[in-house]
Amino acid sequence: MSTDNEIIERSRESPGAFAEVFDRHARTVHRYAARRLDAGVADDVMSETFLVAFERRTAFDGSANALPWLLGIATNLIKKHAPLEARAWKGNFQC
Repeated sequence: MSTDNEIIERSRESPGAFAEVFDRHARTVHRYAARRLDAGVADDVMSETFLVAFERRTAFDGSANALPWLLGIATNLIKKHAPLEARAWKGNFQC
């Protein structure tokens, strides 16, 4: 079984290889986001997390496990989405 680092390295030449990182970690990233945000927003955060990771894969630090890196990206996106979600909830309850 390849490490995340090996897969990410391979994805530099063959971008489709990055799908293996998605398959390996998407469920965990989604659960992480869903504990902090509405389920629909968690879907968006998960998708954005992997988009950002794919775009920044050349900057990956070479760790065998990409999950901490992915959760860091997700955390930053959650911080961006949380205020927007709070405003949406406020708007729903104003009379």
